[in-house]
Amino acid sequence: MPESTPRFTLLTAARLLDGSSSPPVTQAALLVENGRVVRMGRAADVRAPDGAAVDRRDYGEATILPGLVDAHTHLVAPGDGTLGDDVAKEDDDILLLQAAQNARTLLHSGVTTLRENGAKGKVAFSLREGIRRRLAPGPRMVICGRPIAMTGGYFGSEADGEAAVRAEVRKLLKEGADYIKIVASGGSTRTSDPNRASYTVPELAAMTDEARRHGKLTAAHCTSAQSVQNCLDAGVDMIIHCIFTEPDGTYRFRPDLVERLVAAKAWVNPTLYVMKAGIERQREVREREGRLTPELEAQFEAGRRALDVRVDAVRQMSEAGVLMTAGSDSPWGWYAPGEFVHEIHMLAQAGLSYSEAIVAGTAGAADSIGVGALSGRLLPGRQADVLVVRGDPMREITDLWNVLDVYQAGRRIERGIV
Repeated sequence: MPESTPRFTLLTAARLLDGSSSPPVTQAALLVENGRVVRMGRAADVRAPDGAAVDRRDYGEATILPGLVDAHTHLVAPGDGTLGDDVAKEDDDILLLQAAQNARTLLHSGVTTLRENGAKGKVAFSLREGIRRRLAPGPRMVICGRPIAMTGGYFGSEADGEAAVRAEVRKLLKEGADYIKIVASGGSTRTSDPNRASYTVPELAAMTDEARRHGKLTAAHCTSAQSVQNCLDAGVDMIIHCIFTEPDGTYRFRPDLVERLVAAKAWVNPTLYVMKAGIERQREVREREGRLTPELEAQFEAGRRALDVRVDAVRQMSEAGVLMTAGSDSPWGWYAPGEFVHEIHMLAQAGLSYSEAIVAGTAGAADSIGVGALSGRLLPGRQADVLVVRGDPMREITDLWNVLDVYQAGRRIERGIV
């Protein structure tokens, strides 16, 4: 039988960003065939074969760029301030529905690939498979399944001791985990201390060794200086949060650890906006309820000062050459789903150029989570995961909010927006 006529989609816009640090292509076009990028460049040079059926979409004064890659999500959370302990109390069926709703929201906002940083039970595995089967819309998912934590340290898989943590890595990989998430310090639960390390170096080394034996990356939640140091000693691939807090709660910037991060080529996911959201949205709620006391206002002001310190630390790390990836941590805490742009914007506020911040949320994020060959870049032969926004985010990064269309593997996503 003769082959069916190829279906082409031709997108044109004022500019195109390919996800790298290359200058934008102006008066640009992107040609897609069967879900993959065929050609890209200036519109005058990009054409479909003569006689081919073409769906032409001209976006005018807009920017074509890769679909965003969020390197840190928790899809089971509602993003309304619910504590991690309380999220963990929900039935898995409810959490799966919540996660599916959040995945859809993220996709509609322009996120076409995400790393899920810790769910409960088999929720992440089920959602990933459901999206793969197109039972539910959502970004391509890279999952850990469940984070590995010390007993009482976090919701997820509890394991203590070198043999037990190694066995838990094997169990997660058997279930289909794409990478291993380690909770290397306390935090997010009432029974843990964010200022202290949770695991010893030998325990961490057992997990990283087992993951590497299977060709898998590791990432670790680190909200204390000792946990960062321990993870560097054990060879963890990504340091999440990367907060240099001492056991007594004081903060001291650690140039020695920054030097080690650079030397190790470890990625850092600073998660700045989740802290800002916790300050701003809690304050809004308390003010609306008439419960904004002077004591609470003082707490919020202290939180803002602590955030300023963290933003400055990210600036110093970036200037030193630390590899920065954009991962929202949403919808954890008060960080609502579908607002990844806030984190990209905060990286720019921490000193990254607009170009660098966009790369951190596209190609850089994809590289950091091990899918750089699949996501985060527009290149001939790649799946056409595409975001189109009104305006020019290289001039004003908040234009990333102005979503006109999202394409996943060449398919235009119906977002219910006219």
